Amino acid sequence: MFTRAPGPAARLALWSALAVTLIVLDARFNAMDWLRAGVVAVFYPAQLAVRAPFDFASEVSGFLVRHRTLQHENAALREDGQLAGARLARLDFLRAENEELRRLLELRQAAGFGSVAAEILSTPRDPFSQRLMLDKGGNAGVAAGQPVVDGTGLIGQVTGVYPFSSEVTLVTDRGHAVPVQIQRTGQRVLVFGAGAGMEVRYLPTHTDIQPGDILVTSGIDRIYPSGLAVARVARVERPIDNPYARVSCLPVAGVDKSRMLLVLKTRNAPEKP
Repeated sequence: MFTRAPGPAARLALWSALAVTLIVLDARFNAMDWLRAGVVAVFYPAQLAVRAPFDFASEVSGFLVRHRTLQHENAALREDGQLAGARLARLDFLRAENEELRRLLELRQAAGFGSVAAEILSTPRDPFSQRLMLDKGGNAGVAAGQPVVDGTGLIGQVTGVYPFSSEVTLVTDRGHAVPVQIQRTGQRVLVFGAGAGMEVRYLPTHTDIQPGDILVTSGIDRIYPSGLAVARVARVERPIDNPYARVSCLPVAGVDKSRMLLVLKTRNAPEKP
């Protein structure tokens, strides 16, 4: 009886009783925690090895998704930046135009005689030409000989009038001369165009003139009203072997950047070729 192995029913009953006992002990006294922790520790490397390909695939997929998302966001931000830059440039342009129009309005109110607001229609393709075209002509009362100014000073003089446009010779034209006076001292001189700039000719070397002096129209020619800023002295040279000083000037007005101009309807302005 003792040498015979237990039958299936006995083994089932034995293992069932053992299982119930372990369940009760684990549920009431946590008796199997050590075994559970040991099993987890033993199989943890295998679990990591099995899970590694899936984690790698998930990480790569997430990286690609994030990379594409960042690309889209970068493109959107770049486009927004370009639009913002264009709007800012437009606002700067409008602000500059508003300031220019305000200066022209103040000048018109202070001029004491009629004027015509005009916009530059075209500039010559020849970089050495010191002339430009305005969009106002005889139909607006523009006449040859009238001075043209911007918000800061004298631009030039109307030298050609057409029905709907007019030609202006700039003060920097080599054939153009303006009678002016040194604002600081009141000394009357002549300033001539010199292409990119201007120059005072036939000025004795002992004349009190220095860099930074402002030259304004004297009004003695009855073409330009007195007090219009024309040029700023940039350099004064007094050579020993020459009785005349070399005075280089820069125009005060924006001869190469102003867009809105004012044609002054001065009284008795003679026509100037």
